[in-house]
Amino acid sequence: MCSIRLVVLAILIIVFSMGCSGTYARIKNQSEDESKITQKELFDNWSDYDIWFKSAVIVFDPKNDDKKILVGSNWGKVKDQEMWTAIVKANTTSDGNIDPVWASYSMTGVREIWGPENQLYGYVIHQQQDLVSAKVVDENKMRIYYHRARFGGP
Repeated sequence: MCSIRLVVLAILIIVFSMGCSGTYARIKNQSEDESKITQKELFDNWSDYDIWFKSAVIVFDPKNDDKKILVGSNWGKVKDQEMWTAIVKANTTSDGNIDPVWASYSMTGVREIWGPENQLYGYVIHQQQDLVSAKVVDENKMRIYYHRARFGGP
């Protein structure tokens, strides 16, 4: 009787862990040179992307593919050129890199968001110490998770 309970418990643990696990994206760093080229392309061709922003993170989701990047409800979305120009102007350093004025420490370069089967979903720029991850929702959707680093205090 005890061995049957152990087998049932083992099966439940395996099933539960499989249900809770998901496919996470690979968020790949670009080299400094690649990052500068990609950043210029993203900024110049902003209208080809759905652009989401929050705190010190910006996500670029290409419009011309069947894949979608999902973000939380408290993210902003770039709606027009005037809004994008204001964001870029306010947050671009003299050397042409984006460095949000609200950021208290340096940004990463452009990072690529890769899904299953080596499919590029989009790009993300965020502060180095912050945590950014993405998880597959279904075959064409990826959800971004962003957690701002906290320093000092609880």
